[in-house]
Parts: sequence; C-alpha cells; structure tokens
Amino acid sequence: MASIAQDTADFAKLRTNGCIYVDKTASLHELICDPGRSLYFISRPRRFGKSLMLSTLDCIFQGRRDLFKGLAIDSLDYDWADYPILQFSFAGVKATSLEAFKAEFHVRVKKVLTEAQCAWDDAISPGANFNQAITDLAKMRGKPVAILIDEYDAPVGHTLADIPLATAIRGELSDFYIQIKECASNVRFLMMTGVTRFTQLSVFSALNNLNDLTMDARYATLLGYTEEELDTFFDADMRAHAQVMGLAYDDYRAQLRWWYNGYRFAKSNMVRVYNPYAIAKTLGAKDPLFSPTWTRSGHPSVLINYLSDHELTEVDYDDVENVSEESLDICQLEAITPVAMLYQSGYLTIKDYSEWGFTLGVPNEEVRRALNALLAQFATKKLGAGYRDTLCGLLAKGDVPGFIEKLKALYAHLTYGSTESSVHEASYQRPLYAILASYPGLRVIAEDAQAHGRADLVAESRRAVYVFELKVKGSAQEALAQIKDRGYAEPYRALGKPIHLIGLAFDPATHTLADALVEPLT
Repeated sequence: MASIAQDTADFAKLRTNGCIYVDKTASLHELICDPGRSLYFISRPRRFGKSLMLSTLDCIFQGRRDLFKGLAIDSLDYDWADYPILQFSFAGVKATSLEAFKAEFHVRVKKVLTEAQCAWDDAISPGANFNQAITDLAKMRGKPVAILIDEYDAPVGHTLADIPLATAIRGELSDFYIQIKECASNVRFLMMTGVTRFTQLSVFSALNNLNDLTMDARYATLLGYTEEELDTFFDADMRAHAQVMGLAYDDYRAQLRWWYNGYRFAKSNMVRVYNPYAIAKTLGAKDPLFSPTWTRSGHPSVLINYLSDHELTEVDYDDVENVSEESLDICQLEAITPVAMLYQSGYLTIKDYSEWGFTLGVPNEEVRRALNALLAQFATKKLGAGYRDTLCGLLAKGDVPGFIEKLKALYAHLTYGSTESSVHEASYQRPLYAILASYPGLRVIAEDAQAHGRADLVAESRRAVYVFELKVKGSAQEALAQIKDRGYAEPYRALGKPIHLIGLAFDPATHTLADALVEPLT
C-alpha cells in the first residue's frame, strides 16, 4: 500500500518517496498545450492542493519526465523541454505598514530572481526587475518563461483589518503583476493561485487574456478529490479505516462524505469534491472517530482580518439564496460582504444555480463546526474567552437554570446593526445555535423539521435532550405551549433520556432575553 503524504506539497518528493498522487496531469496537459491560451488564474480555499499543482507544473516545465512515469501526461503528446521558470509564493508576506511590506516584498522577489541567475538592480522596483528578468531569461535560454505564482493575494488578505494599508499594498502588487502583460511575448505559461479573487488588481484588468478557471466547469475538479478518485487511489486506506471505526464500508463512506465532501466550484458541473488535506489527514491517521482536520490547521488570515470588524450572525449560512456571481468577487475592499468572504475562504460553497443566481451553503460537517466556532467566537467576544465553554458546560451537565442565567448575558451584549427595528426570531436563534453547535459535548439541530412544524433548536447531550422555542413579541409560556401542542419533543422519546422543554421570550424594544421557562417532558 502506497503511503499518504500528509504534510508536503512537493510533487518530486511525493513521487520519489512512493506516496499516493491523485493524477491530475491530464488536465494540466490540456492547459499547457492549449494553442489559444497560456495565462491562467484559479482561486480555491486554503489547503486545497494549489501549491502541489504548482509544484507539479514546475516539474513538467523542468522536463522531468522520469517523475511522471505511469501518469496520464506520460502517454500524451508533450515536448518535455526544459523551460526557464520563475516561481513565487507570497503566502508569508505580512506587514504592519506599507514600508514594511515593500521591504519584505523586495526580499522575496530578489531571492527568486537571483536564484534564477537574473540580474538585480536595487535602484529600480521589484516590478521593473521582474520585467527585466523575464526578458533576460527568455533571451539567455532561447525559450519563453513559465511563471508560477502561489497565493498572489495573501499580502492584501493579511491586512484587511486596515483597508487603507490593504489598498496601498494592492497597488504595489498591481505594479508587479502588470509586468506579465508587458512581457507577454516572452511568457510560455502563467498560473496564478489564491484564496480570493480581488478583481481590482491590475492583473485582472490589464491581462485581458487571463483565463480565470475559478468557475470553469471543465476544471471544477482540478483541485480536490472526486468520489471516483477516492475509489481509485484510496480504496485500501478507506477500508482499513472503516475497520478501525467498526463501520460497514457503505456506512463509513456515507459518514466520510458527510464530514469532508461537498465542495462545488461551477454552475453547470455539479460534481462535488473532497478537501484533499482533510482526506490525507483522516486516512493517514486512521483515528477511530472523524474530527476536524482542515480547520485545525488554522483559519485563513484574510477571513480573520475581515471578521475583526464585521458581524456575521444575521445570515442563515446553510441556505443563502439569489447570490449573483458578481457579488462573489471582491471588487472594493471597503465593501466586502460576509457571504463573499465566507465563500472565497471555503466556508460556503455552491449548492445550486438557477436564473436567479447561486444558492450557497456550508459544504460539510467539518466546515459547519468550524464556521459555528468562528461565529460563536465573535458573538461572545465581549463576554470573555471562557464564556462559550461555561455556557455550554452548564447545559451539558444539566444545570438548566444556570444556563438560562448565563444566556441572558449573551443577548445583553449582542448588537444587531442597522436592522434593529426589524429583528426577528432567527436573529436570536442563529447566535445561540452557533454557540451550542460549536461545543464538542452537544449535538445540535436548528429548524428541526417535523410533522407539525419546525422546532427552533434541539440540543442533545449525553445526559438529556433540550428542545427550544424562541418568541419575539410573545411569552415564554406561549413558546412552551407551542412545543407541546406541535409535539416537537416526541421524536426524541426513543432516546430514553430526560427531555427538557425551554421557552425563551425576547423583548423587541431592548433585544434582551426577557423571560424563560423550563419544563420536563412527562
């Protein structure tokens, strides 16, 4: 059984060490050999295989055919010439000022160009040096240059908490990327990757022949793993993991799909893909339980910097309807919407597409838990670091009065922006759901559909089940009566646990938790 590489994006290392490589080279060959196109861009969430794709392209343009024995490209028509290559990664470029950015960017670009044996002139800008390097390399080697740029957008994303700084950095990057157009006759191939699509960067406006693959149906599965690819490359590992988990194979695959599949990247191509990092970590470790993997590796700084100045709890992220394609691009840094930021960061994906636009939702269970943890973190930021654990811990151990008392502090501190006069039940439900659902000791369902309606919230701990109904302009007694009259708790009797009915009433004038009643189900 070939090993699973969990922590490398180095194609040559994967191949020489006998690790599993999910073969995407037929698609790469198609891009490289297209006579009408040579300049490409693709955005995908963090840890989605972008760096490995660039490493693979690097080896192709070096002409290292030996590394591709047995892969699709080895049997296709390709010249395997050794092209000059300039490969950049801007993932770690961070700065607290424009001057600091310029200094760091200068160092990064200089290192790449000098290692490629290009001249460097400290008297001119990194962009001007880049321009000269492309021209000189093509002339020196007698072949056009392949340019590979990873995380092109990272320096802007790192500074989204400071829009003037982010705008200034965007301008510096634009000056650098515009050189690709100036030197187009000496460029054999360009692939740029990033997490976000900042359409005001000059690379998008000036490179009018740049081919954006982000939502191209033909390349919707270029990054990420399909069900068929899991069958082909990971069958033995999945069967071994199913045994460790004590699951029948079909049940195992269903749970694996629920946890890690669900990303869709095109309007017309409805194939969904798994996060490759999540698969590598899960099948590599073969732990007896599924758990977060992608999200444990960190949150994208572009999202964290954005969240520092925005509220996110007013939208039902499992069902965001009528979203236009234009609204998913980031055009103006000062007007980024929560939906666009969460989509580009990988916390939302395409669920459906129609003439009315996209329907977006959370792709899978791993991301749902991560998003709820983020929402909980920012909903409770005024209440201290331990608030969530204390609140949820009270409910998990059955201290419902203590939980209700602690819950009042949450609603006393929440803000509702410019829509305060029209706050409705969902606006109170979502932060409560996010907090409870982010806690490992609780299983939570929002809008639990049943024969006679939908329970607002159901939370299950090891000890008990809690059925919530929320009322605005109503009483806690009315909320309890609705739970009973519509039988919201009945499906949970079979669990054999105590069931508590919780009615919450909110004051529409103050947006506070005005009253709460709790009754055991008899």
